[in-house]
Amino acid sequence: MLSNHKLLVDNECRMCHIYRKSFVKLGMAETECMIAYQSQEASSYSEIDQERARNEIALLDLNTGEATYGLASLVKILTQKSPKLKKVLEHPVIFRPLQVLYWVISYNRKVIAPAQINPNQRNCNPDFHLGYRWAYILFVTLATAFIVNNFTAQLFPHFGWPHNLSTELAICIGQVTWQGIAVHFISSKDRLTYLGNMSTVSMMGALILLPITILMTLVSLSVYLKLALFFSVIGFMFFEHIRRCHLLSISSWMTISWVAYRVAALSLLIFLIQHKLV
Repeated sequence: MLSNHKLLVDNECRMCHIYRKSFVKLGMAETECMIAYQSQEASSYSEIDQERARNEIALLDLNTGEATYGLASLVKILTQKSPKLKKVLEHPVIFRPLQVLYWVISYNRKVIAPAQINPNQRNCNPDFHLGYRWAYILFVTLATAFIVNNFTAQLFPHFGWPHNLSTELAICIGQVTWQGIAVHFISSKDRLTYLGNMSTVSMMGALILLPITILMTLVSLSVYLKLALFFSVIGFMFFEHIRRCHLLSISSWMTISWVAYRVAALSLLIFLIQHKLV
């Protein structure tokens, strides 16, 4: 168990709370090791680069005064009892891609799991990084299109409709483009923050559809149940979109635009199918 260390955790980050509890529950770190970045104690450690710690979790060894950041901190915690695994994870061929993945998640953590900011606490928002934001949006777009395409492969045959990945990709890319234009006119300063949150809503819907899709390959479900499940997911996404717009203080017109695109995209798809254009 990791002891005599201090791990700085963003107290306003839901994902940070999850892995903090997991480390303690799995016996990897003592509760006393975990301190909030926003706390007075965290700011007192001169060995830690406080600005870097906003972007990458900082782990301070109180014995040596050495601070590690980001993925290096996670590897140190996770491989305490496995030097061989540590050696594998620290190999450049493995470590570098994982580090990029860590950065994409860390720099986008507030659009993945937004929370109300306490103005009386020290700011722990990560720096905005254009490349990592677009990398996240692109990844979610591709992953969502792939998952939804597998779902429609189980649903569309009931109506005699064709399905293909390129159609789902076009719909997902169109959603980002449509909403990107809409938010430019409604709240341009929050454009990429909104698009990041909207992408997360899409990914949440896709992740809910994933086990449903797997179930449909194993069990025969009626078309009515499939449609009910699909529209239930859409309903969840609708309310989650409203919630996030409220957190971002963005006009409800963005939700209206979000719904309008989905109605327009479905109508166009049906039109193209009926005229055998897809």
